[in-house]
Amino acid sequence: MFRLKSLDATTSAIINPPPKPRPMPGMPLVDCSLAEFIAGQPQGFTHVAVAAAVFHEDRLLLVQRAETDSYPGHWELPGGSADPTDKSISESVARELFEETGLRMKRILSEILPPTTFSTGWGKRQKTWLKVSFVVEVTAEDKARAEHEVEMQGSGQELTRKDSVIAVDPPAIKLHDKEHQKYVWISAEEVIKNRVSMPGESAMEFIGSDSVSTILEAFRLNKHIQKAQAVEALQAAETKEGKA
Repeated sequence: MFRLKSLDATTSAIINPPPKPRPMPGMPLVDCSLAEFIAGQPQGFTHVAVAAAVFHEDRLLLVQRAETDSYPGHWELPGGSADPTDKSISESVARELFEETGLRMKRILSEILPPTTFSTGWGKRQKTWLKVSFVVEVTAEDKARAEHEVEMQGSGQELTRKDSVIAVDPPAIKLHDKEHQKYVWISAEEVIKNRVSMPGESAMEFIGSDSVSTILEAFRLNKHIQKAQAVEALQAAETKEGKA
């Protein structure tokens, strides 16, 4: 089980480290094809994996790998391999997010830097992967769900269906049962403590230190995104009042 070495540091210091320099080469180009993306990376990478960080306010969505998969029971961001049939890296992120959680991506908000690397297989079958992760926004439809009620009306007791949209807080998740078995909306503090309050479980297992670093960087980016969005909303409101 991976445990953070810096538990003596404050939560604020871990979530808000000094900004990292933007790496040059190999920056993700989300609108390019997989082949174009690989061509722009340092030599040696043959495959690309993508991951999506989805936030509900200050809590991040993590999914737990199925017991029948590699790294059984480990927690991670939703994601998977970018396919040659995907029109772009952005489409790969959207497709993987939908396949694994049922959520529809609206847009990519930020890259999570730096990307990470890993290998699978042995010998001639070995594959070298570059994993790129992003903070994303999901569509409004995923923040609500339709409920169908059957009502008895009239003397003939005719059946009618009444559709209503009920707000979901946080968004409803539909896991791909062959890949993931549980999900959780988790705070940065819970990640740092490597614990989450779930029945019968006292600690979380992550695939490695790179995975945890990416998750914590996602929290840091989300705070800055929230501040920027608040400023934009305030400016928009002031502009509207000025025109009134």
